[in-house]
Amino acid sequence: MTRPTLLDNVNHRHLRIHTERSAALGDARHFCLALPAEFRQLQAHFPIAFQHVEGEVGFQPVALFGLEEGQNLFLGDGGWDAPVVPMALQRDPFLIGRAADGSLKLHIDLDSPRIVRPEQGEVGTALFLPHGGFSEHLDHVVQLMESLHTQAQQLPAFIEALNRHQLLEPFVIDIERPDGVQGRLTGLFTINEERLLGLPGASLEALAREGHLMPMFMQIASLAQLTGLVDRSHRR
Repeated sequence: MTRPTLLDNVNHRHLRIHTERSAALGDARHFCLALPAEFRQLQAHFPIAFQHVEGEVGFQPVALFGLEEGQNLFLGDGGWDAPVVPMALQRDPFLIGRAADGSLKLHIDLDSPRIVRPEQGEVGTALFLPHGGFSEHLDHVVQLMESLHTQAQQLPAFIEALNRHQLLEPFVIDIERPDGVQGRLTGLFTINEERLLGLPGASLEALAREGHLMPMFMQIASLAQLTGLVDRSHRR
């Protein structure tokens, strides 16, 4: 359950949040949304795949952190074990919501485990300065949420281009655990590289002009990280 509330510097002037990464703070997940604009940075560390979702868009790209539900292989004793964090993971516990006048406003989930409770004392990161201004962290959050919202608006056009050219195909990840037990991760889709390269020149030019071609190749390149993900699983 979530309890999104419009953030303001009066009711929430003393609010503090946990910014570190841990399973207890909600990071024990095996994937999160990945947006095309960040594929270049993410592909060097995480496999990126597509999942089928209900609705008009039909698919969403995700960065994979683990090979089974609730498994995040990038969480360790030292926190987050990767140089980058996807925007969709960074945003917790913040959300974009609409105010009474219909404008977009920053909200916060007051039921998130990232909220510092009174009994925890003066720990965590403050959101507001003593005089009511934004803290450095909240300034970062505002910029992050603006970027996340803008990029999310562009996602349907990217998925539409993939569907128009019939570029998505299902694939599975076969897993052999150290004890010999066989496993399989299903429900994933990837871009068919051969089909993409076989598109007419005019189609490739249009995809490049629309900004879709580069993230498509970045997604294909990201699958090289599957071996590393399986290796992380074996080491656990």
